[in-house]
Amino acid sequence: MISSQRIFVLFILIFFSCRETLTAKIDSKIPKIVFSEITIAKHLFNEENYQSLYFSCLIPKKILHKELEKFYLELGNIEKEKKILSINIQSKGESLLLKTSVIKKNRSTRIYVTDLQSLSNERSIRNLLVSFQKILQRKFLNDYIKEIESNIKKIDKQQNKIIRNNPKNLEMNLSFFYKIFQKKEAKKIALKAALEKLYEELEETKKAYNSIK
Repeated sequence: MISSQRIFVLFILIFFSCRETLTAKIDSKIPKIVFSEITIAKHLFNEENYQSLYFSCLIPKKILHKELEKFYLELGNIEKEKKILSINIQSKGESLLLKTSVIKKNRSTRIYVTDLQSLSNERSIRNLLVSFQKILQRKFLNDYIKEIESNIKKIDKQQNKIIRNNPKNLEMNLSFFYKIFQKKEAKKIALKAALEKLYEELEETKKAYNSIK
């Protein structure tokens, strides 16, 4: 009979194996350069330097700001002051006031969050940023899915046109259209291969999207 200790160890191994598989799926579709790790750094908030947590990403500032406001509105009340976004999060009878700054630096967008208290709420802020990163990851993958689907439609249209026209070309004049027929048949096969690859990429990207919890 398997001891409870061995069952626990087995559960831990399965848990980490599943987590690594999900992480691998996401990493395979989102290059590591797109999102940095969450780091502690001092940042200027309305001419005052505060300890803050931040990460950088390659998501355009305008898109990031839009997603951030939507995210914050679900959590609490927000106020805009110059280039600083303040949010008051109410939870279990307690409130947490955070200030957020979004800037462009070195061709990337950076988001800084502080509690104005030397990061006494570091864990809460880190969890907040992790949740927001996941929202941006979904946004990144969703936009990629749309691009793949758009390419599939274009190739489908090209392929259908070749299928319709090629028999006509062959019937018109065998000696002249023979080579054209062959070229178009070859192109049709290439398009089919490209289409299959796009469908495969689409399926894998959707799996990566669904694995972000």
